[in-house]
Amino acid sequence: MKTQSSIEYDRSLPLGFKELSSIRKDEHTIKDVSYLSPHGGKVPAYLVVPNGEGPFPAVIFLHPGQGNKTTFLSEAEKLALRGIISLLIDAPSKRNPLPQEQSEEQKLALIIEEVVDVEKYIQTVVDLRRGIDLLSTFENVDSNRLMYVGHSLGATWGGVLAGVEERLKAYVLMAGLSSVSEWHKTSDHPFAAFIRHHLTSERFDKFISAVESLDAIHYIKNASQASLYFQFAKDDFFVSRNQAEGYYHAASLPKKIAWYETDHLFTNCDAAYQERMQWIIRELS
Repeated sequence: MKTQSSIEYDRSLPLGFKELSSIRKDEHTIKDVSYLSPHGGKVPAYLVVPNGEGPFPAVIFLHPGQGNKTTFLSEAEKLALRGIISLLIDAPSKRNPLPQEQSEEQKLALIIEEVVDVEKYIQTVVDLRRGIDLLSTFENVDSNRLMYVGHSLGATWGGVLAGVEERLKAYVLMAGLSSVSEWHKTSDHPFAAFIRHHLTSERFDKFISAVESLDAIHYIKNASQASLYFQFAKDDFFVSRNQAEGYYHAASLPKKIAWYETDHLFTNCDAAYQERMQWIIRELS
């Protein structure tokens, strides 16, 4: 059974930070950057930096599974106008796109392998922690004012991050799963059914056994003194009401929950966006 120790890493490893390009705007700069993952390879990211010397508070973002490092970019630009730095990373699952020349059957096989690769989930959390390491090295970052925003995939593994990190003062977790293992075992979502159908019972049981110990519900109760803000959608075909409420109830204090009339991706949900932005600014003030 994997425990917190599996999400530890060697902080003395070189960060290998590189700035690949930048776009300077009137009040901030968007930098295309990368840093090294302790699990191998590079972590692609955007770094959005306000003009001025700082030190500035900072937010690290992780997108939903359907997104990438650009998902929260417009939000990060708005935060830059309020004097807040943002680091937006690509999850490991986004770093090796499926080959276009492969057949649909081959692509489906690769998708299944990606889903059951528990090491990739661990790498996601470690790469986020490494992002915190990176932010903490910048002279223009106030290391005492760091927080996290994650949506779906980002909110699920953000809960695990909250249980092993003590450097973040607040989290926004949007439409996350409290138990990935339970979702795979019981969800009526077509993708969950697809995975159950295509894996042998032996392989499925092995996957569930491995991922169960990484369920966010085991970690979110240990979120130290960090403030937790859960945002959920009432019309969410992916995250059930039980998953959402279980996540919130398991979480440590202080915490807040809000429900919105929208879907899993928070489509056209200005209220969630406005309340999230206000909460971020307030927590980092």
